[in-house]
Amino acid sequence: MTMQQRCETLTLKVADSIINHLRENFFADEPLNKAVGLCERGQPHAALEELCTATLEDGLSLATFADEANRKVSAVALNGVL
Repeated sequence: MTMQQRCETLTLKVADSIINHLRENFFADEPLNKAVGLCERGQPHAALEELCTATLEDGLSLATFADEANRKVSAVALNGVL
């Protein structure tokens, strides 16, 4: 059985879920962050989280949720205005 997911435009209402997903799945493994040992998996990093939250405010970011009822994030694309 295939689970179908849809992309959803993100708002600040889901910022906590997105930041938690990024802490667990992106921040520590992003090549530049990893090269300088910027952060540990699952641990907060104020500067990264502020940047991501500010990017969400632009209203151009998308995500899919593996579990719609619990809002479990499966993928994120942060897009912002420069």
